[in-house]
Amino acid sequence: MSVSTIVNIQKNLGRYGLSALILLGNVGNILTILIFIRTLRKQLNSCTCYLLAASITNWILINSTLISTVYGVDHVDPQHRSLVVCKLRWYGGQILLMLSRSFMIAACIDRWALTSPYAKIRSFCRPKIARNVIFCLLLIWPIIPVHMAIFINNYSGRCGAPSYYAFAFAVYLFIFIGFLPPFLMIFFGVLAWNNLRQIRSRVTPRQNLAQVRFHKADRDLMRMLAGEVLVYVVTTILYPANVLYGFITTPIAQQSDV
Repeated sequence: MSVSTIVNIQKNLGRYGLSALILLGNVGNILTILIFIRTLRKQLNSCTCYLLAASITNWILINSTLISTVYGVDHVDPQHRSLVVCKLRWYGGQILLMLSRSFMIAACIDRWALTSPYAKIRSFCRPKIARNVIFCLLLIWPIIPVHMAIFINNYSGRCGAPSYYAFAFAVYLFIFIGFLPPFLMIFFGVLAWNNLRQIRSRVTPRQNLAQVRFHKADRDLMRMLAGEVLVYVVTTILYPANVLYGFITTPIAQQSDV
């Protein structure tokens, strides 16, 4: 298979694959946002607050980073010409990505806390605490990836991490994208599911219908959260390796263009 064929395949995947992802992502996130807003109007729920925040963040991310990526398939990507756009694209995109992941992790922790047999831990599942956590995350994540705004540049003609920063950046991506988020989501998700199974085993015929419905609603919410976690793990687990591969092969591609 020739290099030109590989490049054409890559462009078609970017052109049609990402376009489909943008369409489905917009429809899915908008519907999810509307459902969560309607749910919160009826009854405040801490987990719903986290999932709503994650959906809004994902919608912003899709309509900023992904659209510009699709534009760059058939045109000169502005991030390769403008240093400001280059830094904002990576830095801003990373903030949105990590906010979305953090909200998902917070939702998993919230479900674990809600199903805990200890009242003190269950007390953390309050909308007020959820709002405070969301606010803190909005303050923290613009600070953590600030190194990207410093080191990412387009001096080589392409926006990306320079050679002296590429390895450190790949390690950062592996830890904060490839390892910690899926590990924490799966860890607290499994703990919450085990707690829910114990709660179900303690249900007796004398319990009233409202209590049973309460547990069923929580199980339904946990199933939806588990589905979102599964999608995240499947779609992003190879992202750090892909970035590392891109940084390794960039010098080769540049040499071939000379």
